[in-house]
Amino acid sequence: MKKRVLSMILAAMLLVAMSASASAATFLSIATGGTSGTYYPLGGDLANLFNTVIPDVNASAQATGGSADNLRLIDGEEAELGTVQNDVSYFAYTGTDSFEGEQITSFSVISSLYAEYVQIVVRADSDIQTIADFKGKSISIGAAGSGVYTNALHVLEAAGLTLDDIDAQYLSFSESADGLKNKQIDAAFVCAGIPNAAVTELASTVGVRLISLSDEEVAALIAAHPTYANLKLPAATYELSEDVNCIAITALLVCSNNLDEELVYQMTKAMYEQEGILTHAKAAEITKDTAFVGVGELPLHPGAARYYTEIGLLDAEGNVVAQ
Repeated sequence: MKKRVLSMILAAMLLVAMSASASAATFLSIATGGTSGTYYPLGGDLANLFNTVIPDVNASAQATGGSADNLRLIDGEEAELGTVQNDVSYFAYTGTDSFEGEQITSFSVISSLYAEYVQIVVRADSDIQTIADFKGKSISIGAAGSGVYTNALHVLEAAGLTLDDIDAQYLSFSESADGLKNKQIDAAFVCAGIPNAAVTELASTVGVRLISLSDEEVAALIAAHPTYANLKLPAATYELSEDVNCIAITALLVCSNNLDEELVYQMTKAMYEQEGILTHAKAAEITKDTAFVGVGELPLHPGAARYYTEIGLLDAEGNVVAQ
């Protein structure tokens, strides 16, 4: 009888200990993007890093509609972190452009991640040569309200077009690739790091071309939207015949303002000091030299700022130190 009672007591103590351990865990949802883009696998890579390095953290990547969706999820306390375009983040923070009347200031920046190219993809056998040729064509412009959607509207505007001039399709990257492959659409906007898996697969099957923007279109885009940069997409990316004149933005890792300062400090430190855990190709572009690229007027989370001050990237007043 005594042994039975002792066993019951030990079992109860074990359950209490397990319950306490579970309650001590910090669950983090990282809002990313579609499964065929860069955000989702990189988000999974970051989750693995945080789970490996930081005690009692249980992080996971969540597939979403992309940047705008991610900021709304953070604002609604349905996600703690998100991968987002810097331009969309700026629109949300200032309540402008695609976020006019919907200002969101409940997030802050942890780090810049990598450059994202606005890639305008057609089949290799397409007769489309310029954005002006889009008139009357079926064009995939990403999910409504997404970062890709916003980029597409800006490019169309720079070329003197509106949504009324095209047959707009609201497709994911993989759906766009299928649509081009099956000749159901004529062109697709893809805003992602390079190379993008969906475009690479399409290039290897039916062949692709990317539409180069004119210098005038690029100048108009940057004048109207200073968060854009002008970059050349190397021809070797998709075995193209020449480099492509593109606009690009920056992917950022942001988080809820409510996240604990010490936790964000540990996450930021892990991103820059733990080697061999981040394995995604884009992780190589997360460097101290580019930590603030594209951040602009957006606020840093205090935990991230603390780490950057510790390593000399920020001074005691929070100003960026010239390198």
